[in-house]
Amino acid sequence: MEVKVNCLKNGCYECCRETEMQLSQRDVKRLERLGYRRDEFSTEIDGVRVLKNVNGWCFFLENGKCRVYSHRPLGCRLYPVVYSVDSGQATVHDFCPLGKTIRKRDVKRVERILIRHISEIYGFLP
Repeated sequence: MEVKVNCLKNGCYECCRETEMQLSQRDVKRLERLGYRRDEFSTEIDGVRVLKNVNGWCFFLENGKCRVYSHRPLGCRLYPVVYSVDSGQATVHDFCPLGKTIRKRDVKRVERILIRHISEIYGFLP
């Protein structure tokens, strides 16, 4: 399951800049199976694993493309749909230059998956 945004077609990878993408244990294990060590591609902040940045960009970004695209974390697959603590719902992150191309029904379609993912990361439902 993922949200379709034509990032590559449009040459956009802004979401990879200074990423703070949280990782579930499933994300970490999937990336480790590719041969990466968790401390190589992520760090722990307040008990939560997040992707590392190298020179301001996601560890996996190389020449404007994701090295692990077909195995990328679920949060990356769902982006620019994010969970808003204020509204208690999924919404499109206003930071994404292509966010206006996401339909409301696509946001609703992935909302339950996003909430389940957040609960895996933090250990409780938002």
